[in-house]
Amino acid sequence: MDRRAARSIVTVNGRDYAWPKAPLVVICCDGSEPAYMEIARARGLMPALDQMITKGENLRGLSAMPSFTNPNNLSIVTGVPPAVHGICGNYFYDREAGQEIMMNDPKYLRAETILAALPRPARRLRS
Repeated sequence: MDRRAARSIVTVNGRDYAWPKAPLVVICCDGSEPAYMEIARARGLMPALDQMITKGENLRGLSAMPSFTNPNNLSIVTGVPPAVHGICGNYFYDREAGQEIMMNDPKYLRAETILAALPRPARRLRS
């Protein structure tokens, strides 16, 4: 199989993803009602976002439940719900430590991320 064919599908957590045909950027606007951005764009207050949407896409994702930042961000990057990836909230209470622990450490994650499944050059950030 040639390199290009090998990159046509990426499989993560039992789901297949088509390899992007062009460079791909995903922007997650956390904690914002889409209507706020639509009104701001209509008033000319978000020219950079308006330019990106005009040249690309403007798609909406459905919130995972519970609708907290960490479970939703991990649902985006794993492609599976909190019941599978294991991040069910922003914090959990550690009885032994007697404190709340933010669930942002990879050790709490029970599923592979889509990003980790990509070949190394595809993940490289360029400045």
